Amino acid sequence: MFDLSWIELGFVGALALLVIGPKDLPKMFKMINQFVTKAKRTINDVKGGFKQLENEIRIVEGTTTESTNWKQLLPEDIRNLPDDFIPGSQNAEYHTNRAQQIANKKAEVEQQQKAQEEQEEQSAGNTNQKLSQ
Repeated sequence: MFDLSWIELGFVGALALLVIGPKDLPKMFKMINQFVTKAKRTINDVKGGFKQLENEIRIVEGTTTESTNWKQLLPEDIRNLPDDFIPGSQNAEYHTNRAQQIANKKAEVEQQQKAQEEQEEQSAGNTNQKLSQ
């Protein structure tokens, strides 16, 4: 990348050790590491933003190579709206009831998962008891 040989890198390291000092050299390396990490994260965020923008443009143009449904890009709450939903057409009470229905459904699914896990644990316990006999 910089086209430096090992001798040149060693010279730069020795010079840094003399100029900065052995006490502050680890702090400097830590600061450099933090800067490089933040720069990489920022670059990756920008790349991800451009990739998402590119995908959205392809979806709008209809030239997407993948079978991406535009609804997959929406947040989950918006994805679960009824097909006949018109913004501003329902009152606050309707939205409150719908949120409660969604919360109840989530709780029901969680209870079913817990019951299934308990049933699996019991069946595993019964199997272990039969094996120990």
